[in-house]
Amino acid sequence: MNVRNLQKELEGIIKSNEASGIYPKLLLHACCAPCSSYCMEYLNSKFDITVFYYNPNIDDPKEYRLRVDEEKRLIASMPFEREVKFIE
Repeated sequence: MNVRNLQKELEGIIKSNEASGIYPKLLLHACCAPCSSYCMEYLNSKFDITVFYYNPNIDDPKEYRLRVDEEKRLIASMPFEREVKFIE
C-alpha cells in the first residue's frame, strides 16, 4: 500500500513557492467558520486565499445565512498577513 503524506507534499510546495517568491492563488472550500479557521491561519502567509463558502447540508435559509455571516465575521476579525477574499 502506497500511503501519501499530504502534509509533507504541501510543505514541499510551500518551500518551492517561497524559493521562487510567489504567492499562488488558493480556492479554499469552507463549510463553516470553525473548520476553516486553522486552514486560513496556516495558509494565509503562503497563498492568496479566496474562501468559497458552500454547505448544502444546511437547508434552513436562516441557518445558512447565519453560518455565512459567521464565516465573513471570522475573516474580518483574523489578523491575516495577506488579504483573504470571500465568495459563496
